[in-house]
Amino acid sequence: MTETAPRRPLIGICSRPGEENPDLSYINSHYAKAVQEAGGIPVALPYGFEAAAIADDIVSRIDGLLLTGGGDVSEEGFGGNNYAKGCVARISFQSADRDVFEYAAVRAAWNANKACLGICRGLQVMNVSFGGTLLRDIAESRPDSTICHWQDTPWNEPCHSVRIEATSWLAQMLGGLEFEVNSLHHQAIAEPAAEGRIVAWAPDGTPEALEFSRKRFFVGVQWHPEQMGTMPQLFEAFIDAAR
Repeated sequence: MTETAPRRPLIGICSRPGEENPDLSYINSHYAKAVQEAGGIPVALPYGFEAAAIADDIVSRIDGLLLTGGGDVSEEGFGGNNYAKGCVARISFQSADRDVFEYAAVRAAWNANKACLGICRGLQVMNVSFGGTLLRDIAESRPDSTICHWQDTPWNEPCHSVRIEATSWLAQMLGGLEFEVNSLHHQAIAEPAAEGRIVAWAPDGTPEALEFSRKRFFVGVQWHPEQMGTMPQLFEAFIDAAR
């Protein structure tokens, strides 16, 4: 008897604006490749054109939500309390339309118990969507840090280590407690969302991963595993949860 292949779940991948032409939106092909190789079907989710108003309907038709990297969270979005008090650093590449849609989408995924994976900005979106705050720039809280959080080397190369909490889902998924990762961000979690728990840290103490234990798979990482291609088990666990 021939074995039936596992169902390939549909994964919605949030798009980002073009930096030179904000009327364009796109997804990096690395996200789609990681999803497909893990057994999912990638589909890009545009924002704008009142997409936030139908986010519940959009999320109801996918099996999992992937929140991607990109520009900074805007000051006005997500309730307007996104940044820790006293932070004054400049933020850039904001998109109010993207923020509004992703806020609606991540909360729709939560309410519908859909698997959700956040990468870089995606982790930050998960955090502020549920009441957490961000540092506008890591240097504001760690001016003496020698850890490079925005690397000049190729993005598929690691630039620092992360330490993972032994009791976390992430440690179980990845099968270890310390990994070398890449780094392409200047913002980071200041205070975690009430529902979330920080489960990984860079050597300078910068939070690097967030889990929401009430859900089967609601996880964010600050690095870019889709660029490195060294953590297929993270995407496989995401796809399994979506399936």
